[in-house]
Amino acid sequence: MNPIAKRGAALAVLMAMAFVFVAGTALANPGGIPDGYRKVYQFNMIVYPEGQSYDGNCGNGRRIFVNRNTNNAKVRVSEEGYWSIEDCDATQDKTAVLYTDMPAEYAVYVRILGQPGGHINICGDTVTDFQTGEHLCLLGEIDLTRGKGKSQFSIAPRAMFDEDLEDIMWKVETNSGFKLVQFRIYEMP
Repeated sequence: MNPIAKRGAALAVLMAMAFVFVAGTALANPGGIPDGYRKVYQFNMIVYPEGQSYDGNCGNGRRIFVNRNTNNAKVRVSEEGYWSIEDCDATQDKTAVLYTDMPAEYAVYVRILGQPGGHINICGDTVTDFQTGEHLCLLGEIDLTRGKGKSQFSIAPRAMFDEDLEDIMWKVETNSGFKLVQFRIYEMP
């Protein structure tokens, strides 16, 4: 092969590699997540059979288990200086522990998967209005129902992950159709 043909072949290979890199980068973030955001952590909240305690492992700090049809699962959000799950068991009367890191620098996206009709409600720091009996979510809530079609990510209230507020308690409620909710944490540029 002559030198010009070798250069042409090398250039074609480099261009193909650049295209794959750029296309891979462009497709790395799901729809709705801005360009330039970089995923740093993800975890799933997964259903476990109603009325049973979870006795398995935490999947390298990437999952939290809650019972199906629960109305009072608990997750404590605390500061540790990095994103991780310390305790994944929020079944029965146990409390899972999620560590966060500087939520002002991150955007948390969440989506529900599974069969249509599955529902989850996560309330950040629940209090009860003593006059009306209404339950209030002081730091916001994540309220998701699985519809038909492709599940989309939406942004979660940042205050629900703010370790500066010290030991935030989430109250988690699910229905009989709930299967899985995904959390993805992105560092903002």
